[in-house]
Amino acid sequence: MEHITLFTDILPEEQERMRVCFHAREMTFRNGETIMEYSNSMKKIGLILYGRAILYCCDTEGNEYMIDELNKDAVFGEPFLLPTDSQHYYVRAAQETRIMFIDYEHVIRRCDQACHHHSQMVSNLLQLTAIQSRQQNERIYMLSRSSTRKKLITYLNTLSAEKHSKDLTLPMSYTALAQYLSVDRSAMTRELKNLEAEGIIEKNGKQIHMI
Repeated sequence: MEHITLFTDILPEEQERMRVCFHAREMTFRNGETIMEYSNSMKKIGLILYGRAILYCCDTEGNEYMIDELNKDAVFGEPFLLPTDSQHYYVRAAQETRIMFIDYEHVIRRCDQACHHHSQMVSNLLQLTAIQSRQQNERIYMLSRSSTRKKLITYLNTLSAEKHSKDLTLPMSYTALAQYLSVDRSAMTRELKNLEAEGIIEKNGKQIHMI
């Protein structure tokens, strides 16, 4: 599938006009800083210009769960994941990250000129929503696997299909991966060693080759 961003098929000069029209503003966040806390109203959309961030969920008992990893060109905000009263969602920078914030109201409300690039952005937004929905379904399938081993293999196969390659670089630390898969870090490490011993993978740090 073609790589879709919020500004796909929108010319640079049109993008600059849209920044003004949509009241876009940019902010830079340091590692560990909270970028956005979700509310019940759809107020703004965030676009990652560079860096990396993590979407977390915190339940009523205070347990924190990693929901998604967000890299360059990723978009986030309430339109993509409406929070519930029992769960609190927030995005935190995992390294220095620059974000463009756009008011959601200006995206869905057509301007008087009915600009082509405005319609294109709405189309891009709908495609991004569909892509994120598919990715969330893939993660639900991954988490539904009955063992740490099956979760690991499903994750590696999904990553391999995304990259169209059997040579993979894990996009996160092993600690973060264990959290992402909702498994024990030690149990995951043992399964990785087993997969290597059985000749299913070759591993060198975060470099993994699927055999």
